[in-house]
Amino acid sequence: MTHNSLPTKDDENRIDEEAALWFTRMHSQRISALETEQFKQWLASSSAHAKAYDAIATVWRDFDAMPRPASVKLAEEKRPFFRLWRPLGNTLAAFFIAAILFLPYSHLPSMLLNNMTLVTTDSPKEVTLPDGSSLFLNRNTRIQVAYETPVRNVYLENGNVYFKVKSNPYRPFIIQADKRRIQVVGTEFEVNKEAQQISVNVSQGIVSFQSLENDHPVFLLAGDSAVSQSPNSQITRQHIDTRDVARWRFGELVFVDKPLSEVLNELKNYSSFNIELSPISLANRKISGRLNLRQPDTFFQALPSLLPVQVIHQDKNNILIIQNKKNK
Repeated sequence: MTHNSLPTKDDENRIDEEAALWFTRMHSQRISALETEQFKQWLASSSAHAKAYDAIATVWRDFDAMPRPASVKLAEEKRPFFRLWRPLGNTLAAFFIAAILFLPYSHLPSMLLNNMTLVTTDSPKEVTLPDGSSLFLNRNTRIQVAYETPVRNVYLENGNVYFKVKSNPYRPFIIQADKRRIQVVGTEFEVNKEAQQISVNVSQGIVSFQSLENDHPVFLLAGDSAVSQSPNSQITRQHIDTRDVARWRFGELVFVDKPLSEVLNELKNYSSFNIELSPISLANRKISGRLNLRQPDTFFQALPSLLPVQVIHQDKNNILIIQNKKNK
């Protein structure tokens, strides 16, 4: 955002969050010299920053200037008891009022949702987190959300999630999945965990992807796709069409030059068929296409036009895919 452009609603929300965080730091009595200098630079970089900070400070000053209720003279025999509890009562009341006044600018809702577990089974789910970030969970997915003041943590246990992360440069968003780490500030991307394999597809922004055992992250830009087969494996990268990222949100499955085995694994979420390949080497044959997930069975009808195979329905639950004899 420049000084000449009008701030959007997202800009205003982001600046309010940053101002609240700086106000908390400056009054924590733990601010370092480096952080103080960073605060001065942030404050001087935009008049909107100074305005947002002053607004929070004004609310706090108004609260501090609120008139105290007149004291009531108590009976002499009860004074020792109330002398003991009065400081504690005043402190609790002050914290309660301050929380109400400060709540729109604080991260209290996030802290209240620490260790929240989100699970899907037969249908996807969309969740909006307290900071405004949106998560789209595919079927059979399980994650844990653990927001803290300095960092937003998400642990992907299994499944597939599309993230629309709300920008906050002072509070990074970190996803951990089987000893691998994906870190962002604000962007849109997809993370998929299947067994030990972790894949990341970026539709907007920049994503840092690394193994916890490797100090050198791989930086992914919009249109990048990266795969880590195991915690100790190298991260491989290729380019994709950003329009194809997480198409399952719109009821589609897109696969480009993908091994048949991987496509069949993705289909398991949408079809109850048991699939057998003959020979097993068919699993490595690569295919490209687009599938309507509302009619997953049409994939098997179209497969012979993509590969030299025959699809045999042994019964309503079992399918045999065999290679044409002339192509062996």
